[in-house]
Amino acid sequence: MRITVVGAGGRTGRSLVEQALEHGHEVAAFVRNASRFEMAGERLEVHEGDAMDADAVGEAIRGSDAVISVIALVRAEDEPEYSESTRTIVAAAAAEGVRRIVVTANNDVFGDDEVGGEFAAQAREHRRNRETLKASGLDWTILAAGWVVDEPPGGTYEATEDARASRRKIAPSDFAKAALDAVTREDWVGHIVGVAGAA
Repeated sequence: MRITVVGAGGRTGRSLVEQALEHGHEVAAFVRNASRFEMAGERLEVHEGDAMDADAVGEAIRGSDAVISVIALVRAEDEPEYSESTRTIVAAAAAEGVRRIVVTANNDVFGDDEVGGEFAAQAREHRRNRETLKASGLDWTILAAGWVVDEPPGGTYEATEDARASRRKIAPSDFAKAALDAVTREDWVGHIVGVAGAA
């Protein structure tokens, strides 16, 4: 397959690109700053741009079989940059005829209860993304993790459809594995899947 990874420069994104290449896929890595992305390979294309730039995103997605977005809202003051990026990615996928899209989120995507404090903006953004995907007409999956932590990977993960995983923590490479697996999991289409590191 050819897979576009949006947010390929982050912890989960880099691992996702590595795993996709190891599995024999072609990868279009979409990053904000290509000079900081030092990966290379015969089956890897690096695209630099802003995820809110429709032309740049469309060029990266063109010819792909699936899109995986692992971008996140880093600073609350950047709201609604994250959800606007997701709308751009969804529109580009639809325009390019790419039906399969996987988007990562945190556990706040599961409900609509008010979230206060420093993570309120992230919760609002994940919920906007949820509604964008539901209305997209695409074959979407949201992978929701409680907490992505820099700890040794387990090499596997726990997954629960339409509910939070029983545990919270997951290593970036395990989260990436779940995202890559999601591309071919037809049973996950149209679902929010809670994921966590395996016990």
